[in-house]
Amino acid sequence: MTDTNSGLFDDSRRSSLKKGALATTAVALGASAATAQEDDTVLVYGDNYYPGVDFEVISALETATKEDLIDDSGSADDVFDDPDDWDAYIISYDLGSDAPTWGVLFTEDADLSAGDSETMGDDGEFRDTQLDLVEASL
Repeated sequence: MTDTNSGLFDDSRRSSLKKGALATTAVALGASAATAQEDDTVLVYGDNYYPGVDFEVISALETATKEDLIDDSGSADDVFDDPDDWDAYIISYDLGSDAPTWGVLFTEDADLSAGDSETMGDDGEFRDTQLDLVEASL
């Protein structure tokens, strides 16, 4: 029996296998991060629900403004179980027109900042029909 190196497991092959395993792990982590992001839910008014349309976060509302919106809605306890946990944002949809299409978005899950671009899922359901609030995933 002779010692021959078939090249199947030489150093360059091992290096390629390690790099492939790292790439596979990175893809799996990226997929799980995308799945976690999909679990972020938001609330918008029915007139501001455009599933599958990109929107940009224009600005976060100041705490006092957010609290005023929630208080004025009359559903601080029903819809917004703990209003302090919620953030509110002004968003602008990209509908391909010159005029902006703005809306208000509420979330207690998603971590959004001015300039972020997102898309709402087509899984929207009414969270409160009287207020016309729709809950959807990002």
